[in-house]
Amino acid sequence: MAGLSALTTYATLDRLEQQKAAALANTPYKKDLATFKTDVAKLKFQSDLFNNTGLLKIILKAYDLENDIKDINRLKEVLTSKLSDPKSVVNQSINKRFLDLAEDIDLYNGFTKLQSPQFAQKLEERLEKHFSDPRLEPRQKILVTNSALFKKDIETFKLRAANVTSVDELFKDYRLLKTVLEAYDLDSEIDKAGFIKKILTSDPSDESSLVNLVQDNRYRELALDIGLFNGVEGLKSASFAIRLESKLAQSRFEHNIDDQTPGVRAALRFRAVAANIKSPYDILSDPVLRDVVLKATGLPLTIVRQSVESQARLLESRINFSKLKDINYTNKLINQYLAQVGATPASDGVSSLVSLFV
Repeated sequence: MAGLSALTTYATLDRLEQQKAAALANTPYKKDLATFKTDVAKLKFQSDLFNNTGLLKIILKAYDLENDIKDINRLKEVLTSKLSDPKSVVNQSINKRFLDLAEDIDLYNGFTKLQSPQFAQKLEERLEKHFSDPRLEPRQKILVTNSALFKKDIETFKLRAANVTSVDELFKDYRLLKTVLEAYDLDSEIDKAGFIKKILTSDPSDESSLVNLVQDNRYRELALDIGLFNGVEGLKSASFAIRLESKLAQSRFEHNIDDQTPGVRAALRFRAVAANIKSPYDILSDPVLRDVVLKATGLPLTIVRQSVESQARLLESRINFSKLKDINYTNKLINQYLAQVGATPASDGVSSLVSLFV
């Protein structure tokens, strides 16, 4: 990739992402996910879930337990048993996938976890992994995930996480903590472990807690995914391992790309989250997104000296937030950003470069 402009590199990756999105849009899991979100919100009693075999089947499919739909009574017995009791049915099960699912939904304590946005995200990631076509992944990303180093780091993470019994142990294990932070692009902050610990163990449901006050969305994302406010079970869960593996692969892939064409990593980050940006504050709370938008709109970095409200008004005058769900509008901003970081215009030979990525 040496010698390619950031715009050319991004254009190639964007084309692959659009092909992937188009392929996934036609897979059954998109319909399943929409059905899940509609039906799960209606649940009031445990019997509602086990009487809705369609909903139950979607959940089981994500955990490779679809065939177990045949025995509803057994499913109910396993999934509603008490996780904290080592003698409970789920903890006696020889199929670890049941334990993974039970930990993620914790039906013994109601529907709080099952109906949470975090579980919907876990379900989507599992279903996407099940249906996605690996041929649509950039070649460099596949090289990352197939590398001996990456496989060793993931295996080491799982082994070390399994032995952690307290939050303090996590923060004393430098290698384990660094892997977690790297996946969320926070590894450069590892020297601030004490501060990070305070953030990640604060209550994300409390608007006044530290995790909701810090001006960086990466911390909040990690806090919600790892769940340290409630102990280390989230860290040890299969769902977090899947999430970490996916994010670590993407992070290392983007770093490799950025080493050759600076600016592309930030562009990819903006592209990935643009559709979920609802207000200027979502941008101002993330240093990477803020940098992309300021350069794309021509606003100077000095605006950070103004009040947050003033900064928000400036962004609203330059960006149509209602159009960020439109990939064409998002790409227009990204191209403006890349043009400001020293890129040269993309050539007409973009299609010939695809072999570098697939």
